[in-house]
Amino acid sequence: MITQERVRELLEYDQDTGVFRWRRTVGKRLSGTVAGHQKHCPKDRYWMIMLDGKRYMAHRLAYLYIYGYIPKVVDHVDNDPLNNRIRNLRAATISQNNANTGKKATNSSGYKGVSLQKERWIASINKDGKRIYVGAFDTAEEAHKAYQLAAMKIFGEFAYDGTD
Repeated sequence: MITQERVRELLEYDQDTGVFRWRRTVGKRLSGTVAGHQKHCPKDRYWMIMLDGKRYMAHRLAYLYIYGYIPKVVDHVDNDPLNNRIRNLRAATISQNNANTGKKATNSSGYKGVSLQKERWIASINKDGKRIYVGAFDTAEEAHKAYQLAAMKIFGEFAYDGTD
């Protein structure tokens, strides 16, 4: 496991930009150049950095660089996986991280946590692997409002309703 000391030995981190740069030239890695690359998968858009033969997500290294440890989950407050500014990163549980995501690609209602079942709009929330029923409504908008209220109550600052 990489340590804070090792990361600081190899990299410089700019808290205001979220960018890592190499401290010294090693092979093709020139001192002062941006470290890592963007992972180009349709599902994952994270900045990756190779250290000591192992690939790390930059947001996890940023957390380690500043706080000295890597929590189980590092959440991007603004949902932008390339925004690795320290003020945009926070420790989270898996459930909190999942709460801070947008609606699924398969969503047909237009609202996170809202689905149509038997001519009624159902609002529900997933927490810790369990589905919580919020209620049934006449319109998708009503279900969305109920979802938003329940999400704030359950997840607080991690609540995200999938809209920008």
